[in-house]
Amino acid sequence: MIEYIIMDHLPQKLGEDFVDMGMLAFGESAFSGKIDFDDQKLLDIAEKYAVEPGHVLIVAVDGGETVGVFAGNISEFYFSSDKFARDVLWYVREEYRKLGVGLGLLSMFETWASGEGAKMVYLSQDSGINMDKFTRILDKRGYSLVGANYSLGVN
Repeated sequence: MIEYIIMDHLPQKLGEDFVDMGMLAFGESAFSGKIDFDDQKLLDIAEKYAVEPGHVLIVAVDGGETVGVFAGNISEFYFSSDKFARDVLWYVREEYRKLGVGLGLLSMFETWASGEGAKMVYLSQDSGINMDKFTRILDKRGYSLVGANYSLGVN
């Protein structure tokens, strides 16, 4: 049975799992081979999102193994004091993707965002992982496509 947990600290085992999943996500992403992977920076980000106000780290655990993660934060629009929530990382181990783990993480994030006073949730897809599936899932949940992500290597 999958358990979803909003973290308030980062135990060592979760930190190790977070780095493992980060490496998997990086390996699947459009960034692999173009930029360097920094596991310590990833751990620092995980710690920040677990403990700092306005940030959230949600994990999906199956029998003690971390199988999915969602990190996000609350911010204000640059033209308004209204708040919105934004994802930073949303990743599920491949063998758990068809079991609804990603949707469970997203639902928890949406609930957290509402509780934090966000008026909107913005999700981005800049990794290049399963872009068509990502779009279908969000369309079914009522999200609207806003903008686009582009990249250019300059060095």
